[in-house]
Amino acid sequence: MTRRFVIIATLIVLWALGVEAQEPGRWNFHVGGGIGFPQATTGDFVGNAVHFEIGGGPNLTSHVGLAGEFMWHDLPIKQSVIDAFDVPDAGAREYTVTLNAIIRIPTHGRMGFYGIGGGGWYHRSGEVTAPALVPGTKCPIFWEWWGTCVSGLWPTNVVLASASSNALGGNIGGGITYRLGSGPLSFYTEVRYHHASHHQVDTDLLPLSFGLRW
Repeated sequence: MTRRFVIIATLIVLWALGVEAQEPGRWNFHVGGGIGFPQATTGDFVGNAVHFEIGGGPNLTSHVGLAGEFMWHDLPIKQSVIDAFDVPDAGAREYTVTLNAIIRIPTHGRMGFYGIGGGGWYHRSGEVTAPALVPGTKCPIFWEWWGTCVSGLWPTNVVLASASSNALGGNIGGGITYRLGSGPLSFYTEVRYHHASHHQVDTDLLPLSFGLRW
C-alpha cells in the first residue's frame, strides 16, 4: 500500500511539473484564511484561532510582485487567564494592513513556490465583558424557541473595560500554489510569521492560510 501511494504521488508530481507554466498578469489578487498559532509570549495569553486575509497589487516582473493586504486574526483569551484575573469573560483580535513583496520561484508546471514578506500597521484590541439582561425588553419568540432568552428578557454583554494598541510590525513566510485549469486561478497554502511590538506584550502569530490567488 505504501509503495503504491509513493508511485501514484510521484506520477502526479511529474504530471504537474510537465504542464506548461503560465506567466502572471499585470496584477495579482488573493483571498484566504485558516488557523493561526500564537507564538512566544502571545501564546501565554491566547489560543489558536481563525483568521482571514485579502489583498492584491501589481506584478513588477514575472517573478516579483507587490501586494497590499488586510488581515483579521481572532485572539481568544485562554480560560486560565480569564480565571486568573477573576473576570466574567474577555476577547481580543488583531487587524493588520501591510505591504508585502512576493518573490516567485521559477517552475515549469502547475505547481509554484513563492516567498513573501513585508510590514505595516498592526492594531490589537480587546475587552472584558459580563453578561447582563436588558430591562424592559421582550425577547422575540424565535430566540426564545432556541433557548437564548432568560426569563423572557434579551441577554447581552456589557463591556467592563477595553484597551487597544497600535504598532508597526512585519511578516515573512512562503507558500505553495497549484494552478487550477488553464487560467491564472491557483489554490495556495501559505505559512507566515507576524510580529508587532505592541504596548507591554508583543504580538507574535503564525497563521497557516489556504485560499485562492490569481
